[in-house]
Amino acid sequence: MKVLSTHLVGASFSLFCGSLAILNSNRQQLQLRSSCDPLPLTQETWKKLNLDNYLSQYPGGRNLTVSAYAELLETKNFECGISRWCNAGQMCYPVKDLDWYILFSIQEWNERMNTFYLAIGSAMSLVRVNLLSVVSALFPQPNNLHLFSQKSHFALGAALAGLLVGVLSLIPFFIGLPSIIGKWIAGIVLIPASAASFASAATRYHAAPRDAFDEWAEVVYGLTEYQQQVEQALVNQTQSILEAGISTSNGISGLLSGGKYLQPSEFKSMEEVEEQLRNVTLRMSVSHILKSLNAFVTIGSDPCKSSGRNGAWAGEDVLSYCNANGTMFNIISVEPGKTKVRNHIPHASALAAKFGLTTQYLTSAAIECQENRKAHNLTIGNSSAILTQDWNNLNCVIDLPVCDCRGAVFHANRDKMGTVQACRKLGVPIL
Repeated sequence: MKVLSTHLVGASFSLFCGSLAILNSNRQQLQLRSSCDPLPLTQETWKKLNLDNYLSQYPGGRNLTVSAYAELLETKNFECGISRWCNAGQMCYPVKDLDWYILFSIQEWNERMNTFYLAIGSAMSLVRVNLLSVVSALFPQPNNLHLFSQKSHFALGAALAGLLVGVLSLIPFFIGLPSIIGKWIAGIVLIPASAASFASAATRYHAAPRDAFDEWAEVVYGLTEYQQQVEQALVNQTQSILEAGISTSNGISGLLSGGKYLQPSEFKSMEEVEEQLRNVTLRMSVSHILKSLNAFVTIGSDPCKSSGRNGAWAGEDVLSYCNANGTMFNIISVEPGKTKVRNHIPHASALAAKFGLTTQYLTSAAIECQENRKAHNLTIGNSSAILTQDWNNLNCVIDLPVCDCRGAVFHANRDKMGTVQACRKLGVPIL
């Protein structure tokens, strides 16, 4: 009996210790879950906490807007949207646990949308300034009247519309938005009605041009009209996500999946975005103005035996460069549908003297763009697809057509039909 009693006491003590251990373990887990010190703000944390499942399965989440969700959590002033800056605050004040990570991610996304909205205005201002600067440098009064002939107006209007789409499409990448959201936002700026409206506004000119300031006032009107449409589209898209059920793919469940917005260090400030825009809009403006002149690049069309530097063409009205290997690179133009080449671009030297854009840079950038385009199986009209795939390489800022004139086939054709037709024969997309 004594032995049995001893065993019973030992078993009871073991059971008590085991229960105490389980209780302590549960308390530790409870403390971990209820901690007011957030885990590292990374995508890994989002995945470890299984927040995708938590959000998609949230009770009543398919009919719960972001605002209603915040009210349910008893957080005050969590109002998101364009020109609104919702703030999740610190964990446990008042929101804690998994819901805090979600509100914090919504806050970060909302900040990116507002930064994008502000960047639209900055980009449009830079486009206006740079276009006017480049056109004024290449076509100073009274020579700029030639640019504003009826035919050139149409080319310029198309170039401006393309420039706007290109610049606005890359803003998400400057901001540091995740690639999926970047593609979503890129769709906002590709508004056919807006682009067509702007191109139309930019080409509504008389055959006899008025004063240059009047002409640019009309262009600015078209730019402003386009800007307003893009800004309103962004407002509408942002609001539709906020008003969708938080557990739906059209709401924040789809938006935040994978923890895209839980790493604030990946995002850039408005000042950084403006600096990047400032650096790239000038180059894109030059590219689109040259495209409006139907300009293209030639490689090795002539030997480096002219009177310019290293044997390149000489003169203030040419864009010519010879590298150390003795290969000549030129930028020339032709009237659309014609065959007579135009080797001179008025005041071309201003691109290097005033803007620091040398012929070497312009031709090298155009060649790099073409190589990337070939690698992605894209046509010259599709260069924006390259931009949206990997903007960090800046691999299609200058997207002029490129004609490699070094082959025997080209030289044989040029002897018969001239440079322009020989390049077209090679498949170079020259109008």
